[in-house]
Amino acid sequence: MQLRSVGAWMLCWAVGLQVGGCAGTGGPHALSPGHTATVPSDALIHDAGRTGMVLPTHAHRPAGPAFEFSYLPAISPGLTKIQARVRELDLIRRLPEIQALDGVFALPRPLRYVTAECGELGAFYRPGRGEIEVCYELLETLYQRGLKQQLEQHLEADYAVRYTRANVRFVVLHETGHALVDLLDLPVTGRQEDAVDQLAAMLMLHFSSSEETPAQVMENLRMAADWLLSRAAGAYDLDAYADEHALGEQRYFNLQCLIYGTDPADYAGIVDQGDLPAARARGCPREARAVGQAWLRLLLPHVSPRYRMSEDKALQFFGPAR
Repeated sequence: MQLRSVGAWMLCWAVGLQVGGCAGTGGPHALSPGHTATVPSDALIHDAGRTGMVLPTHAHRPAGPAFEFSYLPAISPGLTKIQARVRELDLIRRLPEIQALDGVFALPRPLRYVTAECGELGAFYRPGRGEIEVCYELLETLYQRGLKQQLEQHLEADYAVRYTRANVRFVVLHETGHALVDLLDLPVTGRQEDAVDQLAAMLMLHFSSSEETPAQVMENLRMAADWLLSRAAGAYDLDAYADEHALGEQRYFNLQCLIYGTDPADYAGIVDQGDLPAARARGCPREARAVGQAWLRLLLPHVSPRYRMSEDKALQFFGPAR
């Protein structure tokens, strides 16, 4: 998919949705070595090769620290199958956005991606360990929700798998946003949860697999929006209003606005179908540009020498498609 907005630059230098809370605490894990698997072509991974965008490089210059990946054993019998499948697929390493961004940033230490049984539903950035942890409980819940929709709405046979993978991408990119803010000491003047939601959405819009069409990218984000809305309670107490995260309904409409604002012509259906009020939609192109330009200025100074370029060059390379 080609990049189509000036604001989209930030997608190409940054790297997923917190469900149970971010920067949570948890017991230490003994990490297994990173695992590289032979990837089947019939499930979560569309091909065994590199699908993420290849950024322009200065080959003789050093890249940033490579990402690390570990798929820890599940203890509960109900989670062992999903753990085995995730490990077999090398799921996190094979996400196109993660492939493309590996080594792009001059991080002070490697960032490790871990899947594990957590004892709770969620995904977390663990700042003390420099780890992003995705819980098997979350993956199982996502699959079951996708399967329920597939059966009730008579959708395609692979819908549940696509629903799971789309949400895993958003989750991982959201948590990676938290990691970048921490490891690069980035200033965030508003609510960090909102900022990294924006980053995850924009990355998925503009940093997808080279084999995905705009319609498929939009579907992935609509699936992520569905999960956000599913977490909405409808009625809230003071704790919900005081939480560090926006309400589920707000996160849903913020995501729809970024999708629409990136390309109002391609994504006009969001407004036509009533998923985004017209009054909010009018400001979404400006909002999407502002988000992209803000992340550009935050992240550009931290790009590793191999991928370094001027702001003008970045805007030229990642600007609107001709």
